[in-house]
Order: sequence, then C-alpha cells, then structure tokens
Amino acid sequence: MYQENIDNGLQIAEIFKLYGNVHTYSPGEMIFQRYDSANELYYIVKGRVRAYLLSKNGDEITLFYINEKHTFGSEIIANIQLRTVSVDSVTDSKLYSIDANTLMENCKKSNISTQNLMESLINKIIMLSDLLCCARFIKNEEKLAYFLYSNCDSDENVVKYTHEQIASVTGMNRVSVTKSLNSFVEKGLISKHYKKITVLNKDGLADIFNSIGYSLD
Repeated sequence: MYQENIDNGLQIAEIFKLYGNVHTYSPGEMIFQRYDSANELYYIVKGRVRAYLLSKNGDEITLFYINEKHTFGSEIIANIQLRTVSVDSVTDSKLYSIDANTLMENCKKSNISTQNLMESLINKIIMLSDLLCCARFIKNEEKLAYFLYSNCDSDENVVKYTHEQIASVTGMNRVSVTKSLNSFVEKGLISKHYKKITVLNKDGLADIFNSIGYSLD
C-alpha cells in the first residue's frame, strides 16, 4: 500500500510537469492574493511557500508553510471561485500549475483514483489540525514541543524551519523560540543546525505537551 501511494504521488507530479505551466519565484514574490480568481492548482518542485492573511491593520498573519512535493491552491478542486488566502514564495521556488479539468482528465488516463488525488488535500487538513492543536497550548515550551513533534520528518527526524518561521506560525516571538530551543538542546531533546533542527528524543517532546492532558493517537 505504501509503495502504491508513492507511485501515485510520482504520477501526479509527472502530470503537473507534462501538462502544466512552469513558474519560478524569488523570495517574497507574490504567487496569488486572497480574492484572486482561483483557476489553477500548484505543485512545488523546489522551494517553500507561505499562506497568510492580512489583519484589519494590514499586518500579515502567517497561517502555514508548504514544502516541496506538495500542492496548494486546492480551491479549484472544491469548485471555489476565489482564493481564500494569499500565498508568496519564501525561497527561490519552482512550481507547476494546472487547471482542474486538465488534471482530472490526465489522472483518469493514468488510472489515478480520486482517492489518491485527494491525499494531498487530506494531508493539508491534517497539517491545519496540527496547527490548531498547537495554538491551544498556553506555555511556550508546550507549544514549541508540539510543533516540533508534529512537524518532524519521519525519516530523518528533521524540522526544516527557521526560528522566525516557527515564531510566525506558533504565535511566539522569535526570542522566546530561541530561548525554548536552547532549553531543549540542553535537555538532549534536539540539536540545532543552520535552518534545520534535528529531533533526538520525540518521546521527550511528547512528555512536555502531554503533561496537560493531550493524548496522541
């Protein structure tokens, strides 16, 4: 089953590359804004993008980041006509975009089921639910421990977020993020590298946020 999911993921990526349009963006460059017409779905080949909203005061509120080998702009799948968030590029990025009809037609030709196509959307929902869970914690250490636990790459135990990016998503300030990370390093829970955090003890992180009664599946 796992290998089948990998193959389907590769097939979907190839459909974007064969039938979609390629785009490149520089750091900070706008990809689309909230209320723009929603015409295409995007696939990230290289880089990272950010979804955000503007407050009444015009401040940017970061909702989440999206990494390589993931899609965004899924409003078109749900037949939503306008963009619900704004998205810009965090790094130098390479994307492919495709309209819903072209994507669905070629998925059908390639025998990719709707269920497999929806996997990326389900993963997005899971990611958003993780962020909502993160927001419920009051103490910074609990909030950060949950963020690292839920955003840790399962193969390499790596969290590829900068201190500033973690702060923007969790609602902590950058100084608090750095202070808590240093505390986790001293406890042997993580190690820090340039733009990368390695989790050394996931159970230890879970012990921090489980202390207020949160239960893992």
